[in-house]
Formats: sequence, structure tokens, C-alpha cells
Amino acid sequence: MSKLNQTLTQSGLLAELFEHQRRKVIESARRRAHRKQLRLILWSAFTWPWRALTAPRPFDDSAKPLVGTVPRHT
Repeated sequence: MSKLNQTLTQSGLLAELFEHQRRKVIESARRRAHRKQLRLILWSAFTWPWRALTAPRPFDDSAKPLVGTVPRHT
């Protein structure tokens, strides 16, 4: 009785190896995208108070007149 020597392609093992590698690449990309999204959410949550405190404020026209100004009466 002769022993069968199958190649990787014939045994289907090569296809399994490629499929495993493909799944690993996809999982890695998903994890990377998820981490990036979480990083952006955290960065936004921690920086908005700083941006709110340091944002330029518009000139307030409703403030009291400066000292030395005389109101006009018509």
C-alpha cells in the first residue's frame, strides 16, 4: 500500500492558512478603527471645557458706559 503525499493546496491547508490570515488582518483593522474612535471621543470630552474657557468672547455692548462718558439727551 502506497502512502499518499498531498500538497498543501490539495489538502486544503493552504486555503485555511490564508483564511486565518485574512481574518486576523480584518480583526486588526477593526480594533484599530475602534481605538481611533474612542481616542477621538475621549479627546473631545476632555478638551471642550478648555476650548470653552479660552475661546474669544464677543464685545459686550450692554455693559455700563465707561467712566467719563456723558449720556446724550435729545
